Amino acid sequence: MPVSGGALVPLGNDRVRPAPNGPAGPLGAGGGPKMNPVSGAPVSGASMPGLVRPGQQQPPLGAGTMYGEVEPARPQRQGYRPRRLRPFQRLRAGMHGVSRGALQQIEVPGTSSGLLLGRDGNKAPVLVRMFRDEPTRLSLIGGLWAARVTVFRALAMGARVVVFTNQPSEWQGFGRWATGRDDRVAVMSGERAVTVGATATSPALMLYDVGLHGAQQPPALGPWQTQLTVLRQLTAYGFPSVQASNMIFLQRLASGEASAAASVLQLTSETVNLLQVMRDDMMAVLGGQADRYLWLNPTDVESRQFGAAHR
Repeated sequence: MPVSGGALVPLGNDRVRPAPNGPAGPLGAGGGPKMNPVSGAPVSGASMPGLVRPGQQQPPLGAGTMYGEVEPARPQRQGYRPRRLRPFQRLRAGMHGVSRGALQQIEVPGTSSGLLLGRDGNKAPVLVRMFRDEPTRLSLIGGLWAARVTVFRALAMGARVVVFTNQPSEWQGFGRWATGRDDRVAVMSGERAVTVGATATSPALMLYDVGLHGAQQPPALGPWQTQLTVLRQLTAYGFPSVQASNMIFLQRLASGEASAAASVLQLTSETVNLLQVMRDDMMAVLGGQADRYLWLNPTDVESRQFGAAHR
């Protein structure tokens, strides 16, 4: 019987034993009321189905219900044949087409966590925080090949690029080739005052390829905006741009360039020597609390479009 109130007592391992002979309790010695055996037919009421009286045989259980009763057969129409169920038709979602103009509006936002610039001597990827939530200024001491590769990879991060150059023909058609659109890369002849919006998923890169001096009128930068100054040859004219940079990318330097870099960047003699013996497809990254040397590893697309690595 159900018990309420008090703590639940767990069952022990003792087996149940018959009660000893002794004084009867309220329910008798056996723990329950004593009842006389029942005999004879029921006093009243109809007999229960399946009830077997003494001396009668148990009828065999055949097919039918769980009580041994057989369900009556259902009447069927003449000529009736069971209907075969047809399989469901395959679900067709249909085909959807979009216009070429709609496809051009699809963009893959970048994570703005780092640009894959290359791999180090251990073949580990070298990521550069090219876009940050604060103004960023970079310098590239190298040639057009390295500048194009850097811009192409920045576009893969969802960046919008403005190129200020004294030789616009070298950059014409770059945006259409790289992205299939005309609104991702703008090419300006010389330096101009422009405003470029930028967000974490669509940062802005302003590249200045305007000669040995670099940008004469550096732009006012905001979050997720980066200025990249390309110096195809390092001289004392480019020192202000180098000194204002958060990070510097360098291809192999000539002897005079290495001496100039040593004076403006306070480089060790070991670093100066390494900068002069790098391969064409290598780059050094100075700044950011660590100096790195890496292989750019141009892809097949980059090699076909820009040619073999060179300064």
